[in-house]
Order: sequence, then structure tokens, then C-alpha cells
Amino acid sequence: MTGTSRLPRRVMLALAGPSIPLAALSLPMVVYLPAYYSGTLGLDLAMVGTVFMIVRLLDIAFDPFIGGVMDRVKTRFGRYRPWLAIAAPIIMLSMGMLFMAKPGVGALYLTGWLLMAYAGWSIMSLAQLALAANVSPDYHERSRIYGWWQIAFSIGMIGAMLMPKIVGELGITGQAASMAAMAWLVIVLTPAMVVITLALVRERPIVTERTGGGYREYFELMRNRTVQRLLACEALLGIAGGATSTLALFYFTRNKGLDAADLGLLFIVHAIAGMVVTPLWSWLAIRLGKHNALAIAGLVYAAGMAAVWLAPVGNLPLLLLAQSIVGMAYGGSSLLPRAMVADVSDEERLRTRQERTGLLYALLIGVWKIGQAVSVGLMFWALALFAFDPTPGAANGASALLGLQLLYIALPILLCFGAAWVAFRYPLTAARHAEIRLELERLDASV
Repeated sequence: MTGTSRLPRRVMLALAGPSIPLAALSLPMVVYLPAYYSGTLGLDLAMVGTVFMIVRLLDIAFDPFIGGVMDRVKTRFGRYRPWLAIAAPIIMLSMGMLFMAKPGVGALYLTGWLLMAYAGWSIMSLAQLALAANVSPDYHERSRIYGWWQIAFSIGMIGAMLMPKIVGELGITGQAASMAAMAWLVIVLTPAMVVITLALVRERPIVTERTGGGYREYFELMRNRTVQRLLACEALLGIAGGATSTLALFYFTRNKGLDAADLGLLFIVHAIAGMVVTPLWSWLAIRLGKHNALAIAGLVYAAGMAAVWLAPVGNLPLLLLAQSIVGMAYGGSSLLPRAMVADVSDEERLRTRQERTGLLYALLIGVWKIGQAVSVGLMFWALALFAFDPTPGAANGASALLGLQLLYIALPILLCFGAAWVAFRYPLTAARHAEIRLELERLDASV
């Protein structure tokens, strides 16, 4: 494949396919699962926050290990494709155990199955992202690849958010039924999407003098100035997104006067908006460069959060409009860093003669997980300090509601401004990447 050839649409769709179950898993894990265990199942609020934070931090140590193994191990089926098949049953089993838990489970049960679920998520996500980076070396084609990835992710989010509504329309009541429906969605979609990807996507052979993967190389990557800037953006946007996802159920039902059933509609609009404007982010990345497009996404994200704050209490149409702005920004803030990692992997291969794509994605996802872990842990701790009561229907005082508003609105806005400032200063432009690709082509031709 030449640097300018375009992938067939069927390959693009197959590459994006695993994003559907991954999204259908990841959003409910943050939005519904903590509230389900702390509310319906009766576990202590601060303890649930602590468990989620500890599990995510432990999971981060797993990423460089598995990313390094992916970079080192080559099979006749490819370097990354076999890991999709390995991850599928792990995700299916852990999703059922977590989302169909019965009253009486404790912290140990939650901890064990969370670890399993996030391990499966890590393996599948790393394999999918590294495979997507592998199939095309072109700067602009990668923007299109990850554009399809984001569209598929949005479809998964929409599907997950529709499950509680569908269950309600069928006359089945209770949060346990909604949680089970979301679990079955993932259990059914995961093997189907993996089979399609394995059937249609082939890996591109990469020439390297040696393969590098391990904790030493993982931490060595952090000394790369380009990597540092990219990780800073991902961390700031990740904490912002994690805070809003974690607190959305509480904020919209307590501060904005919506019913819990309306939350699914908000996230559906959020996901649809992100999906619809994904081609715009890909176009902006081609016209302005990925880093500038990412900075714009951060600013739009902040504007959307301000719009949510300004929307009147109980006004669902205006809240849906405001949430659509947040969704538009989310599409860019999610797909662009992943497309940028693919370019950084070329820079690293030229510098070290090592294949480090898996490690780089492990690093990016690790930073994202830190943001998620910090969000759940610190947000729940902070809510406890504000004396916030998460029990469904419980009354909360003015100070508790003010604290919730500061955590949900003000903190993400500040983080988004910080991410935009860092992104504008990102050094790996399209012109610089073109130079890197020319040097890599000479290197590959000489071997």
C-alpha cells in the first residue's frame, strides 16, 4: 500500500466494528455502574469510588505489559489480530457478572470483576487501535480511519443508552432489568464484531530491526516531547469527560430537575451529535492539522458545558441542545488523539527502529484510565465531603447541590481550556510527518 492509497470502505467498517461493543461497555461502566452499586445494591458511596479508582490504577500497570507483548509477538495471523479473539470471552463473562449482580455482593466481588472487565477492554481496545494504525501509513488516511472508529463508538453509546428505554417500553421495571439489558447488548455484539474484523482486515508488514516492548520502553516514551504534549491533552480531556460521565446521573436529576429516564435521551443526543460531526473533525484535521482541530474541540467542549449550566431547570429541549454541543466536541476530543498516536508511532520507529505502536496506545489509554479513575474516586470523595446523598429520591441541601454543580460544570471547563492551550503547541505537524514517512520509506527499501 502506498502512502496515498485509500482503504476500501468495508475494511474501514470492519476496523471500526469492535468500537460498538467497547462503547456499549465503557459508557454504562462509568455512568450507571457506580450509581447502581452505591444506590440499588447499597454499597457505601465513598467505598465504591475507592474501588473504581484502585481498579483503574491497577489496570494501568497492565496496559504497558500487554501493549509490549503485542509489539513483540508475531504470529501467522498477525501481531494484533489474535488479541481481539482473546479479549472477546473475557469481556462477555465479566460484563454478565458485573451488570447482573444480585443484592448482597460486596467490595471484593466488585473489585474482582471490574479488574477482569477492564483487562478485557484493554486488550481489545489496544489491539483494535494498533491494528488501525498498522493498516495505513498516511497522515490524512488515519484521520479518516479514526473518524469511522468514532462513528462506531457513537453507535455503541446510543445502543447502550437505548437499552433502559426499550426495557421500560416493554413494561419491565427496575434498574436491575436495565443493567441486564445493557450487559446482553455487549455479550451479543462482542463476538459478532470481532469475527467481522478478523475476516476482513489484514495487517501490513512492518520492517523493524528489533521490537521493543516493556516497562523500560514504556517510561522511556514519556521523555518524548511530542508524547508529553499528547498525553497532557488526553489527561486533561479525560478527567473532564470522566467527571461529567460519573456525575451526569446525579447532576441532571438533582440540579436540572430531569427524570432518570431522560438521562438516556441526553446521552443519545450526545452520541448522535458526535457521530454526525465526526466527518467535520476529520475534515478539520486534514485542513488545519490534527493538533489544531483538537484544540478547537477542547474549546467547543468548554462552550457546551457552559451551555448546560445556562439551560433552565427542567427545560429538556434546551438541555438536549446544550448536550449536543458537548457531544460534537466529544467526537473530536476522542478520535483526534488516537489518530495522532499513529503518527507518533512513525516518529518513534524512525528514532529507535522499534515497533512501539502497542506501547504508545497503552500509554494513551493508561492516561485516559488515570483520568477516569481520578474522576470516579475524587468526584465521589468530594460529593461525600459536600454531604451529598446518592440514594434515589433523597433530598440534598443547597451546599451539596452547589458542590455537585462546581464538580460537573466548572472543573471540566477549566480542564478543557488547559487542553486547548497544550494542543495549540503540539510539534508533530502534517509537514513534519511527511518528512518522517519519506525517511521511513527509504529505511524500509534499504532492508
